[in-house]
Amino acid sequence: MNPKAVMPIHTLTRFKPFTQIERLTRHFLPLADIKHFSAHRILHLENTSGRLCLILLEGLIDISRIDDGILKGTIKAPFVAGISHPDYMANTFRLMTATKVKVAILPYKEAMAIIRGKSLWEDYSNYLLYIMGLQATLSNHSIGLRAQDIIRDCLIDLMNESEQYRLKTNACKYIMEKTALSRSGVMGILAKMKKEKSIGIERGVLIFINDAMAPSD
Repeated sequence: MNPKAVMPIHTLTRFKPFTQIERLTRHFLPLADIKHFSAHRILHLENTSGRLCLILLEGLIDISRIDDGILKGTIKAPFVAGISHPDYMANTFRLMTATKVKVAILPYKEAMAIIRGKSLWEDYSNYLLYIMGLQATLSNHSIGLRAQDIIRDCLIDLMNESEQYRLKTNACKYIMEKTALSRSGVMGILAKMKKEKSIGIERGVLIFINDAMAPSD
């Protein structure tokens, strides 16, 4: 079986169109409701009134597949969800807060009306290209990857979390929640990495990773 791994934050962020997100967000905010949610809260892209546009202003959101629950990636603010094929996104992926988040929410129809009224088609089109690539990447990532590469990506993301979060998180559990790898397999590779001094782990907590582990561009 090919393991299915999480797409690392550093990869998801690399091609993010920050300028387009900022312009869209600036126009959406006056009509949006600002909400604050704690970690481990499912975010919905629809309600009884219809589709929703959700703007992640602060924090991290985990994206997992609905069919098997496997986490495919973690999105860092800023991010806009629900303006590209919202039915597909809502039916394929589940969004759950990984940290405390600040989001802005408005109806999908209002978001599209703003895009039309403010002639934001170029920003919208460029953002759609990013979203389409992101969805394809989340769906296909990690087929054929070695387990060690998958674990490396997870450790890099864990190291990029806040120190407070990292120091209270068990590295093995963190990896297992993001992948389909077995506990014995994860523990074996972590032990090998520690022996090679690629990483430092004490009582299950990740202390450091060697710079050589960082992926090349």
